[in-house]
Amino acid sequence: MTTTLLRYAVDITPDDVEALTGWLVDRLIHRPSVDVDTEEYRTNAALRYLVPAFAGTLSHCFGDEVVERAQTDPEARLRRIQQIQKTWNLLAQAAYPWRDSDGFDTERWHTVRFYDAEDEERLRQHEEKEKAAAAETTAFVSEYRIPGPRREGRNVGEFVVARDPDDPDRWAVFEGTAQARHWDGTSWRHARFTGTSPYLFGRATALALAHQHAERDAADEETSR
Repeated sequence: MTTTLLRYAVDITPDDVEALTGWLVDRLIHRPSVDVDTEEYRTNAALRYLVPAFAGTLSHCFGDEVVERAQTDPEARLRRIQQIQKTWNLLAQAAYPWRDSDGFDTERWHTVRFYDAEDEERLRQHEEKEKAAAAETTAFVSEYRIPGPRREGRNVGEFVVARDPDDPDRWAVFEGTAQARHWDGTSWRHARFTGTSPYLFGRATALALAHQHAERDAADEETSR
């Protein structure tokens, strides 16, 4: 039988709860006996208690009184769907170790992230706003300063990651505040002597290189003591 993929908490039905609970309980009861006081025995006993408890909570959420109140009270509706999502996810997580077993309904018996399609869309819009805000903040940053190794309780020197004034996508790694020498990927160079641009890296790469140099210098400082 073909089943519909479960995507949202609002799509969970009493039939889902009954099917998954029955499938799990059957495997917890009809299994080879194990010695009392073993970890396997304790795990089985815990699940035989928890699975029916989860099913009971979900059955309550699908009761006529709870459903009727949710239809007229927005707060009650939200509490109900939150409880369904939370408890169903716990039940699905308990079943997860059996996901490769015969008869396991992978289309339905899994956790759900969203209450409904509107909830998913709200999160998508929120994430897009956060990304846009982060990108806007990054656009204003033109320089990062990474402290050098600590000596006698204070940082000695620093590495500067600076953006090319003419190309916002290109960054340089300088040694020291004076920015006299830059890293070209293999060694430190004086840009005014070589006549080459120091802006050789993307922002993420330049920051990673600066941190590597700071950590390397810190390690060298520790070794020299």
